[in-house]
Amino acid sequence: MRYSKSSQNNNRNNKGFTLVELIVVLVILAVLAALLIPALMGYIDRSKKQQYILNARSAMTATQAALVELYAGTSGGIAANASIIPGSKMPGNNGDCDATNTAFAKKILKTADLTGDNEPYCYMIAVGSNYSPTAKVTDKDKYTVFYALYIDKEDSPHIYYYNGDWSDNNPRKDNKSDILSGTNEFTSGPYKGKKIQYYLISNKSGKNFSNNDFWGWIKKD
Repeated sequence: MRYSKSSQNNNRNNKGFTLVELIVVLVILAVLAALLIPALMGYIDRSKKQQYILNARSAMTATQAALVELYAGTSGGIAANASIIPGSKMPGNNGDCDATNTAFAKKILKTADLTGDNEPYCYMIAVGSNYSPTAKVTDKDKYTVFYALYIDKEDSPHIYYYNGDWSDNNPRKDNKSDILSGTNEFTSGPYKGKKIQYYLISNKSGKNFSNNDFWGWIKKD
């Protein structure tokens, strides 16, 4: 039986890959994967970070709006050792206040749509200090956020607000800083000279101001 020239060409065209060719293809795919996967994961990480920052900005906007509302209802002259947020507790010796579960905190989280599973792992703000009677702070400063810490989920990066913007650079890492002094006073930037007081708004960490490990945890990140 004779095969036509056309049939012989078809047989050659239908011939599969050789083992060497398959190995070459696999090597090429492996190289591409090695190049693309880290880039893809980096893109995912950047996207997550942007979402964390968006959530942090929403929390900040809701916080400042709630503080303005509080400021509108005060007659000024807040005592040096008092909390400006109704219902908050002052467990520490430095004027640090725990405002979690207060009506103020719940209002902020609800306004920013950060309730339930979306509630931040930790959200802390700092306003102009009203704890030290010698602090150079105005009544407006006491209701203005100068610093914030936002942690979206337990394994999320810690994001900090200071000098008017958000950053993943911890201004008090390892208790060293060219931004904040050991007495919580800004030493550089647009807030230079402002002394601050901290308020916890959301906290799922199990650490708090009455635990010695809270600030150690924050400063080590």
